[in-house]
Amino acid sequence: MLYKFSPLHSFVDVQSLGWEVLKEGQYTIPLPRLSPDEQELIIEVENYFREITRIREFSSPEETKDELLSTLSRVCHEKGYEIDEEQETYLVNVAYLHIYGLGFFEHLLADNNIEEIALIGLGKPVYVYVKGKGWLKTNALISSETYLMELVNKMASLLGRRITLQNPRLDTTLPDGSRLHASLPPISNGEITIRRFNATPLSMKSIVSFGTMRNNLVAIMSLLMQGDFSVLVAGNTASGKTTVLNSLFSFVPYNERILITEETPEINVLQEHSVRLVANPDMDIKLLDLVYDSLRMRPDRIVVGEIRNKEEARALLDVLLAGQARGAYATFHGKSAEEALSRLMSFGISEMDVNSIDAILVQRRMMLYDRQKRRVEERRRATSLNLVIESKPVPIFTYNVNKDSWKITNMPLVYDVIGARLGLSNKEVKEEIAKRTALMEKAPSDFKDFYKFMQRSLYGLA
Repeated sequence: MLYKFSPLHSFVDVQSLGWEVLKEGQYTIPLPRLSPDEQELIIEVENYFREITRIREFSSPEETKDELLSTLSRVCHEKGYEIDEEQETYLVNVAYLHIYGLGFFEHLLADNNIEEIALIGLGKPVYVYVKGKGWLKTNALISSETYLMELVNKMASLLGRRITLQNPRLDTTLPDGSRLHASLPPISNGEITIRRFNATPLSMKSIVSFGTMRNNLVAIMSLLMQGDFSVLVAGNTASGKTTVLNSLFSFVPYNERILITEETPEINVLQEHSVRLVANPDMDIKLLDLVYDSLRMRPDRIVVGEIRNKEEARALLDVLLAGQARGAYATFHGKSAEEALSRLMSFGISEMDVNSIDAILVQRRMMLYDRQKRRVEERRRATSLNLVIESKPVPIFTYNVNKDSWKITNMPLVYDVIGARLGLSNKEVKEEIAKRTALMEKAPSDFKDFYKFMQRSLYGLA
């Protein structure tokens, strides 16, 4: 046997915690596999402990675990169960996670390399999406619909939200910014999807270090941001659209007023004079409403978050056409700049209005097959940067997937367009791109340090 638990009296009608750790998985959660008897013992401890908490509160995890240990010893003594010191330690830890925490989900939520957590059904292993590795099967599952409801309601409790058999669907944003979707039968066989929010954003230095783009592309993007170009970041799901858009604000002067409208809080700028407005479907507050509200708030820059439908696309274009902000920014699903513009026009946006978008950066998440290693590897790349001229995308940077390299084109146009916005000659724009490319080499990787470095280097600020 894996564990040494040997009760003097066997349990009958063994109960389950509602979750369990399996023998193996591609992603290993460092928790012990419990025997049915050990699970039953933890349930006994839980029942005793809940009675204790009716009359007593605990001020720290340590104090709580001490009381759980006392309760465990008491139950074992009263029931005549024998456990050793090793079992005692891990049973208390598991009991604490089960009663006060989120079970094995605590370990998943503590791993910053995990981008997404997915329960695909009761009795099936939970999957996690790990940076650089893709989807991995964990060594844990949820077996009980009751526990699934308890787990979801624990996560959503601070928001005053609940999932029930009468209301078997929940879609909300957790306090840390992560997005939670959960559903029960008959909608699904039990489902949880958590898209993690990175509380510490990536700097452009880090993004370049991952191979997503090159320093000279960042240098040009920094001039677009300084020149008040309105930028659309397009791409497929999980390609890093929001991450890149967020990092571009390091090139916006610290004293500008930035208005952020989102359905899910994701943009995290360091400019102090920033205001975030978050849509709330439960209160019938739509992103569209917030975008129009923002026009009356005198912003220097407006972020519209992710454009998903005709109304939101129209709102973005209204922002651009109104001229209330010097620059407007959004993310949008599209595999190319051509597809992004085509989709916008399919929403009823005219060719003339599309010209109010100055530039489109396209991000792609690709799964490439390595024949030598015989495995699929994930790659995120900026596949093109385009200026929008006469309703058509004109590429500046294009990516070659076979060579994993970029080609620069139409640079005279870049010099003309940026120079016209910033009052610089073509020669000065060229020199500025070279200067900023060199700055990227020297810049620190930390998000805040990168921001301060660029503010100081470009504007003499902060």
